[in-house]
Amino acid sequence: MKAFVTGATGLVGTHIVHQLEREGWDIVALHRASSDISELKKCRRVRCAVGDVTDPDSLRRAMPEGVDAVFHAAGSVGNLPRSREGLRYEINQAGTRNVVTVCREKKAGRLLYTSTILSYDFRDGRRVTEDAAPNDWCRDPYIHSKRLGDVEVEKGIEAGLDAVFLHPTVIFGAYDKEAWSKMFLEIQRGLPLPFAPPGGASVCHAAKVGEGHVAAFHRGGRGRHYILSGPDATWLHVAQTIGRILRRPGPKMRLPTPLFKAYGRTEYLVSSLLKREPMLSPHSIYLLSISVYSDSSRAERDLGYRSSSLETMLRDCHQWMVATGRLPALSETGTAAGMEAETTVS
Repeated sequence: MKAFVTGATGLVGTHIVHQLEREGWDIVALHRASSDISELKKCRRVRCAVGDVTDPDSLRRAMPEGVDAVFHAAGSVGNLPRSREGLRYEINQAGTRNVVTVCREKKAGRLLYTSTILSYDFRDGRRVTEDAAPNDWCRDPYIHSKRLGDVEVEKGIEAGLDAVFLHPTVIFGAYDKEAWSKMFLEIQRGLPLPFAPPGGASVCHAAKVGEGHVAAFHRGGRGRHYILSGPDATWLHVAQTIGRILRRPGPKMRLPTPLFKAYGRTEYLVSSLLKREPMLSPHSIYLLSISVYSDSSRAERDLGYRSSSLETMLRDCHQWMVATGRLPALSETGTAAGMEAETTVS
């Protein structure tokens, strides 16, 4: 079996590649010229190809003819300054359109598309299932561009493409280079305030998301949507669990939504004026203020998907961050090696 993977150096893409490797697939991994491909080089059955989903010609050069599966995991998910938010549409919408077009040209067997839980309408506060209406109201650039990516895949299916949608929730685990791993770094440095954001979500383990994508190739229905979810957690619970793992003080309470939004907007404005990278962006402020809980029963039934505990997925992320030098190792006394004993946040 042969697979083509976009976003192969990202959080989800790396786990897809490792799962395919375990199953004995031959893999072509698409990556940008500037990407760190050290993890891909560890895989014997991977051939790396330089390209970008925003460049259809590079996709045509890289994608094999008649490949069994295309895993489209590339996407713009990290924080961006307001001036660059339009790039999300170039990657998440136009990039997906390019992948769909080249899949049809190359007669790919099946497209596995990484969407998001946020492409469903979550406004009523009920647990989200695959029967929820699509999110056609939100204009947050990330959410809106991902929903438009869904539409591009739907158009491909109408034109004869075999495709399956995967909707992960908030993802924790190894190979998280720029998303939720930042919470580990903030708590390691010492939180400026003893508060956590007010929202929460059903969370999922990156390793299980990778397994779910490959299972969807084998057992997913054509045109079907599958939510990949897990345990419910507030951001306070997540941050306190990270603090326990790091042996560092975590937040004491949730900040009310209006106060959190005011704090986040002030921090973003001050950081922008000082020309330093903001800790929060309008996008992340919005996401951390809402609660989106979901149900992955369909994926459990059809794909054999199983989640992990919050502790397991956070420890997986921590171990990877230590192994790659992003965090110091803990000493036998429980503090970070080379650091002073715990301090309290006031």
